[in-house]
Amino acid sequence: MERSENRDYRPEMHFTPKKGWTNDPNGLFLKDGVWHLFAQHNPLSPKWNVGMHWLHATSKDLLTWKDQGLALAPEEKLGSIFSGSAVIDCGNTSGLGKGGDPIVLMYTSHGEYEQQSIAYSNDGMHFIPYSGNPVIPNTEKIDFRDPKVFRNDILDCWTVVLAAGDHVEFYASKDLIHWDKTGEFGREEKGLGGIFECPDLFPLRTEDGEEYWILMSSMLLTFDFGGSRTQYFVGEFDGRTFRQTVSAPNPLMVDSGYDNYAQTTFFGTSDKLMMGWAANPGYAGVVPTGEYRGLMTYARRLSLVKTKCGIRLAGKPVAPESSLTAHFSVPQGRTPEGWMKPEKAEAKLKGELFNIRVETDGPFVLVLSNPEGDILRVALDNSHQFTVDRSESGIKDFSDLYESGLMSVAKTERLLDGPVTLDLYFDHMIAEIFADEGTFANTTLVFPKEPYTEVALLGSGTLWTED
Repeated sequence: MERSENRDYRPEMHFTPKKGWTNDPNGLFLKDGVWHLFAQHNPLSPKWNVGMHWLHATSKDLLTWKDQGLALAPEEKLGSIFSGSAVIDCGNTSGLGKGGDPIVLMYTSHGEYEQQSIAYSNDGMHFIPYSGNPVIPNTEKIDFRDPKVFRNDILDCWTVVLAAGDHVEFYASKDLIHWDKTGEFGREEKGLGGIFECPDLFPLRTEDGEEYWILMSSMLLTFDFGGSRTQYFVGEFDGRTFRQTVSAPNPLMVDSGYDNYAQTTFFGTSDKLMMGWAANPGYAGVVPTGEYRGLMTYARRLSLVKTKCGIRLAGKPVAPESSLTAHFSVPQGRTPEGWMKPEKAEAKLKGELFNIRVETDGPFVLVLSNPEGDILRVALDNSHQFTVDRSESGIKDFSDLYESGLMSVAKTERLLDGPVTLDLYFDHMIAEIFADEGTFANTTLVFPKEPYTEVALLGSGTLWTED
């Protein structure tokens, strides 16, 4: 079901293409104070097409982006340009640099088979496909894509982790050109099930200094599950392969929402920062945004947090600065009474780019609304579960999957005890919500018929909004 668009939902501070289709973020890196973003792109239509390109954009603050045009285009013999990553080839191990360290992109060539290729640049803007592509050939595997390259200090080489159907595979190289397989993971530990996509592997330390390796992978799942999600595993990496060492009763999710996929981290940073495609593959092609489709999440600074349920990945957004004011302090003892709309607003919302904060010791329902009757609810209940409910948030009949009850409510339990500080960052059509030191994260797309103009809090606590 596709409907005509009736208003402009384009975000102000989240990357979107000028027009056409965009999905997975690729090749993220930082060099000389400039952030580089590449992404899957169809410049001819706001729908996915097998003839994918890579677009290129740059930013100095991760919030405002400059379009740098197309970086890669389909190749006649090898096929479309699917997802991948980028590294700064320090020391020019590839020999592709001229007078300095080249930028090397590694990507999937999607033709008769999926194979891995590279392109290089000596100015960071113009990229040349390597004449010897593919560097990791394949004539057997159906699903074999999304290379994530990183510097492997354990073996003093480069390592790439690749999605290979029901598992991931690891390859090592001294020069980014000649690769040997070193291991694999996931045939028995796939958790959510489905097809592995867009893997990433990186180390993080807890606050007390314990180091773990995080293996992230987006999972291409059936629509019955509610669309594709991203999970992560916590363990160790010996330089050749990953082994899970921290177990959990349920698969660990990077985001409790249904609109954050293909997350990947930046190369060249001291901290680990991640960005995702703010969409769901199940309905990304029919969202009512007009001449373009696809946007990126805010970048998130990652950490590891020890919670009552074990070690968990946490993320805090790189978001616009805001000055918050406590417009209304909710009287103590007032508690939520089901999914209700308050009789009156407690604060007005100015514009469609804003931050809302809730500070509370108990259950609450945060309600965003407009005169059309559209409502977005964020709640914490007595069983210590967060819920984000978009079942009445606005236009939803463009997709059966989006409209379904399964997709309306995303729940997750609290991982930390004590008071709650919850932040909601909203930008025209996307709500990114964080609490409990970022161990709770939820990305939700909504399409209100008119902008949300009012906000109210039910429950004991304090509501903060921007002036």
